[in-house]
Amino acid sequence: MTRISTQRPITNHFDMTRNTGPPRSNKQPFRTPTRTPRLLLREHSTRSSQVDGAWWPWTANLTAELHDLISALTPRLGHTVRIDFDWNAVSLTQRRIDHDDGIRMHGPGHNQPPDVMHLIGSDGASLTLLVIPANTPPRHADRQMRQASGKPLPPNATTPAVETPP
Repeated sequence: MTRISTQRPITNHFDMTRNTGPPRSNKQPFRTPTRTPRLLLREHSTRSSQVDGAWWPWTANLTAELHDLISALTPRLGHTVRIDFDWNAVSLTQRRIDHDDGIRMHGPGHNQPPDVMHLIGSDGASLTLLVIPANTPPRHADRQMRQASGKPLPPNATTPAVETPP
């Protein structure tokens, strides 16, 4: 007996045609942030002699979060070309910033405090951020971020204005 074969469309497959082609460049601007950085900046018109704002990373691995931070700072800083900071051991071993990102990562500058990060843009713009440790309790982190960014703490604030980790 002869078998009649008919072709039926495959309905349980994943369409991979959209993801083909050459890989995307790792250059700035980066893809959409994977997680919104916890960041507060001073108004552009106000300038502090110390810092321009504060960043409260989600984890101790700061380099894993740098693309998201840089994406958030691009409107103010332009393309980031250099970051000076006292990188911790976790960040150095789990680094996600590569040479083709166009960002040079350096240790701290002369007399640069270990919790301060300097970011320099391609057009010479720069920002100085206070980096708050990821394990800082939300109330303390919120207070530090507001102080660094020149934003007043609401008088009856019962919860931090900055989103806390899930």
